[in-house]
Amino acid sequence: MKLISEAILYQPTMRKHLGLFFVGFLLGAATYGFVNFSGFQHVHEMVLSGLLGVVLGYVAHFSNARINAFLPWQKQPGFRLLMGVLFHFGFGALLVFGALWTYGKLQAVPSLFSEDPNDVLAKIGILLCCTAVLYNIFYFAIHSYHQYAKGQVLELQLERKRTQLQLSALKSQLSPHFLFNSMNILSSLFHKDIGMAESFIRSLGDSYQYVLNKYDDPLVTVGEELTFVEAYFFLIRTRFGDGLTLDVQLPSWVLQTRMPPLTLQMLVENAVKHNVVGPDQALEIRLGTPRPGALSVTNNKTMKRPNIDSLEIGLRNIGARYELLARKSIEVIDTQDFTVHLPLIP
Repeated sequence: MKLISEAILYQPTMRKHLGLFFVGFLLGAATYGFVNFSGFQHVHEMVLSGLLGVVLGYVAHFSNARINAFLPWQKQPGFRLLMGVLFHFGFGALLVFGALWTYGKLQAVPSLFSEDPNDVLAKIGILLCCTAVLYNIFYFAIHSYHQYAKGQVLELQLERKRTQLQLSALKSQLSPHFLFNSMNILSSLFHKDIGMAESFIRSLGDSYQYVLNKYDDPLVTVGEELTFVEAYFFLIRTRFGDGLTLDVQLPSWVLQTRMPPLTLQMLVENAVKHNVVGPDQALEIRLGTPRPGALSVTNNKTMKRPNIDSLEIGLRNIGARYELLARKSIEVIDTQDFTVHLPLIP
């Protein structure tokens, strides 16, 4: 039995209703005692007054959502506070005086209004006004605290999501498959061209250094990302030969704008991953600004690589990071060419 009662009490909804009932009843009974302090107090009238306080408590609690829908605290807190006080005072006065009038009509000898009704009305009006003011101030404080706590939780969730997306991009760049291919290319170059092997090692080191240095940065300049992509492109071009080209046509001012790190690299990798590259299957990747406010990455489509399932994980990662960091969306156009438009972030 004890376990059942504890389980009921620990439910948030049950605790809320118990709190509303207890506080409402206590305030209603205390109001009756204050108003009828010098007269004879009836237990049943005190109970009825307490129940009336419960009704007022529920009305005040559930009316807040409707008032917030029309007058949010965030936009006009002062006006919202004033409207809350006026509404709760007016509705409370209407309900209380209506209940007292009805009770007086039902009684043979009205007890509450029998001696000095004007004094009673004044006391009740003052109490309702004070209660409405204090309740709305208290509600504003609680509401502000909850909004602040909600904002902190949301910020932590966004930060966690950003970290997960960054980690996903990092894993894509540091994949064992890419490292294995790079080591095979490097081994072959050592037997053919020592100078090219040294350049390959420098580009490989620059690529990994960029990834490790920029991993924690939510945004980097397009110029920094382009320098990294050129080093990365040297690595894959060494593997695929002259059939792979990168054409960069970006104005100087675009290089100062920002983007999530590894964005261009993932798109270049995506183009190479899904298209056959060879002497008869030339793949050209173009970076430009054909439309205002966007940097576009375009590649022609050659023969599709066999046994490659396009899960669009890289594109979803890029799109999610733009939504998270800049509240902007990327646009993918898959026609004769494959184009991704990336919004420019100042």
